Amino acid sequence: MAQPGFIRNFVAVATIAANRLVAVSALEDFQVIGATDASAVFAGVTEQGTDNHLRVDVVMTQSAPVEFGGDIAAGDLIVADADGKAIAFVLADYSGETQIHVAGWAMEEGDAGTIGDIFLAPQLIATIPA
Repeated sequence: MAQPGFIRNFVAVATIAANRLVAVSALEDFQVIGATDASAVFAGVTEQGTDNHLRVDVVMTQSAPVEFGGDIAAGDLIVADADGKAIAFVLADYSGETQIHVAGWAMEEGDAGTIGDIFLAPQLIATIPA
């Protein structure tokens, strides 16, 4: 069971589902976007998804439940797929990239569709050689 830490309410650029990874928006302060890959700084994980006014609560620290977009093992580093679901970071998939943002690591295993806990530990991996 997730024990979320700091939760902050943000304005979302567009509708975001519950249990999805979100990234910091470059458009405006205190705004988030649905994460679609590993190219932006992760803000955290949505709790309930956006409301009618595009406001969303985001778990920013400790652990959070997120929907898995593929098979994940406990301890895998986590990035986002195109839908903001958690997928395991595979170094070979990012060869040649100069910046890769990781959201944290999986606390449990599961397959696609599982709502599993991740520990939020945003970090930057830079200059991956080709």
